Amino acid sequence: MQTIAVPFDFSEYAEAALNFAVQIGEKTAAKVKLIHVIEYPLATTFNVTGEISEYDPMDKIFTLELISKAKEKLNAATSQFSNKARIDQVVLMGNPYDGITSQIEEIEADLIIMGTKGATGLKELFVGSNTEKIVRNAQCPVVAIHSPCNIDDINDIVFASDLDDTHGKVLDDFKEYQALFDARLHLVWVETPYNAINEDLGKEQLEKIAQKHNLDNYEVHIAKAFKPEEGILSFSWHINADMIAMSTHSHKGLLHLFVGSVAEDVVNHSSIPVWTCSIK
Repeated sequence: MQTIAVPFDFSEYAEAALNFAVQIGEKTAAKVKLIHVIEYPLATTFNVTGEISEYDPMDKIFTLELISKAKEKLNAATSQFSNKARIDQVVLMGNPYDGITSQIEEIEADLIIMGTKGATGLKELFVGSNTEKIVRNAQCPVVAIHSPCNIDDINDIVFASDLDDTHGKVLDDFKEYQALFDARLHLVWVETPYNAINEDLGKEQLEKIAQKHNLDNYEVHIAKAFKPEEGILSFSWHINADMIAMSTHSHKGLLHLFVGSVAEDVVNHSSIPVWTCSIK
């Protein structure tokens, strides 16, 4: 692991993400890259008639002031970590999601850590969040952080599994993080009314997956719930887990609207860190 990207908006959630990233940076010698995006029009703008107007010099002055203040605040936010990890920062202008994703691609991030407060109700259905969109589209693992977390306190991790090993590559990738946290892995499959199975057979299949991927320090479980995300969250609460890990299918467009994503639902409603990675 060489580069950890942390989108940063000065919120308490972003500060928790930065703290978590620094802890991982300390253990892996990875560089932490803070990305702050200011939503403000640049260059030419469109007036009320739809015509392109000249760029106002006062806009330029105001923009430079915004950038300067943002850099000052970033320096203040990172000063406490100066002797713990190497932290770089960048300030961009424009749409937050576009700016974050373009920067993540440019630096070829190995891991993204984002603070999130989750989403519920209509906001979750129609708007979502930048974290949710990045979880869906990122080409590297994403950790969603909801509150301050010490990585030394991560002792039990729930890995949401299927029974046909379609997430095998993701499970292999996650072994690096299990070793980093020195945690016990709980491989769990959620039985719903639509995919019932004999519990012994289910555990036997999970055991085969664990052996195929040479897992160490693990347990296999079958949980029951009406929906997979409910089962993952309730099982994690039941065993007092410290992190949830799972793959995502990265559905987009209408398919995402109608099918949705279990991973995004878990991110939105979990109170503990959630690690996700696309099977693609």
